Amino acid sequence: RSRPPPLVTLLSSEPEVQYVSLRNIRLIVQKRPGILAADVKMFFCKYNDPVYVKLEKVDIMVMLVSEKNSEQVLLELKEYA
Repeated sequence: RSRPPPLVTLLSSEPEVQYVSLRNIRLIVQKRPGILAADVKMFFCKYNDPVYVKLEKVDIMVMLVSEKNSEQVLLELKEYA
Protein backbone atom coordinates (compact mmCIF):
# COMPACT_ATOMS: atom_id res chain seq x y z
CA ARG A 1 0.00 0.00 0.00
CA SER A 2 1.21 3.49 -0.72
CA ARG A 3 2.17 5.95 1.98
CA PRO A 4 -0.40 8.49 3.17
CA PRO A 5 -0.17 12.01 1.76
CA PRO A 6 2.11 14.29 3.83
CA LEU A 7 -0.76 16.51 4.94
CA VAL A 8 -2.57 13.50 6.41
CA THR A 9 0.50 12.51 8.45
CA LEU A 10 0.04 15.74 10.42
CA LEU A 11 -3.16 14.30 11.90
CA SER A 12 -1.01 12.64 14.55
CA SER A 13 0.35 16.01 15.70
CA GLU A 14 -0.94 18.25 18.48
CA PRO A 15 -4.58 19.41 18.16
CA GLU A 16 -3.79 22.87 16.78
CA VAL A 17 -1.70 21.39 13.95
CA GLN A 18 -4.38 18.77 13.33
CA TYR A 19 -7.00 21.49 12.98
CA VAL A 20 -4.98 23.45 10.41
CA SER A 21 -4.28 20.22 8.50
CA LEU A 22 -7.96 19.26 8.56
CA ARG A 23 -9.00 22.68 7.25
CA ASN A 24 -6.58 22.28 4.35
CA ILE A 25 -7.69 18.70 3.72
CA ARG A 26 -11.28 19.93 3.64
CA LEU A 27 -10.40 22.39 0.84
CA ILE A 28 -8.66 19.65 -1.15
CA VAL A 29 -11.58 17.23 -0.70
CA GLN A 30 -14.05 19.92 -1.83
CA LYS A 31 -12.16 20.15 -5.14
CA ARG A 32 -11.43 16.41 -5.52
CA PRO A 33 -13.90 14.39 -3.38
CA GLY A 34 -12.58 10.95 -4.32
CA ILE A 35 -8.97 11.68 -3.48
CA LEU A 36 -9.06 10.34 0.10
CA ALA A 37 -12.21 8.19 0.03
CA ALA A 38 -10.18 5.01 0.56
CA ASP A 39 -8.55 6.56 3.64
CA VAL A 40 -11.72 7.62 5.45
CA LYS A 41 -10.62 5.74 8.60
CA MET A 42 -7.91 8.35 9.17
CA PHE A 43 -10.68 10.80 9.98
CA PHE A 44 -12.36 8.70 12.66
CA CYS A 45 -12.45 10.63 15.93
CA LYS A 46 -10.36 9.68 18.91
CA TYR A 47 -11.82 9.96 22.40
CA ASN A 48 -9.31 12.66 23.37
CA ASP A 49 -9.70 14.83 20.25
CA PRO A 50 -10.88 18.35 21.13
CA VAL A 51 -14.39 19.18 19.93
CA TYR A 52 -13.14 21.50 17.16
CA VAL A 53 -10.99 18.68 15.73
CA LYS A 54 -13.86 16.17 15.99
CA LEU A 55 -16.21 18.50 14.11
CA GLU A 56 -13.72 18.90 11.26
CA LYS A 57 -13.13 15.14 11.08
CA VAL A 58 -16.86 14.41 10.95
CA ASP A 59 -17.39 17.00 8.21
CA ILE A 60 -14.59 15.47 6.14
CA MET A 61 -15.92 11.94 6.73
CA VAL A 62 -19.31 13.02 5.41
CA MET A 63 -17.64 14.52 2.34
CA LEU A 64 -15.71 11.28 1.72
CA VAL A 65 -18.58 8.83 2.09
CA SER A 66 -19.14 6.57 -0.93
CA GLU A 67 -20.86 3.29 -1.69
CA LYS A 68 -17.66 1.42 -0.81
CA ASN A 69 -17.22 2.95 2.64
CA SER A 70 -20.75 3.97 3.60
CA GLU A 71 -21.30 1.09 6.03
CA GLN A 72 -17.98 1.76 7.74
CA VAL A 73 -18.77 5.48 8.08
CA LEU A 74 -22.30 4.83 9.36
CA LEU A 75 -21.00 2.44 12.02
CA GLU A 76 -18.48 5.06 13.13
CA LEU A 77 -21.07 7.83 13.26
CA LYS A 78 -23.35 5.53 15.26
CA GLU A 79 -20.58 5.29 17.89
CA TYR A 80 -20.70 9.05 18.31
CA ALA A 81 -24.48 9.16 18.84
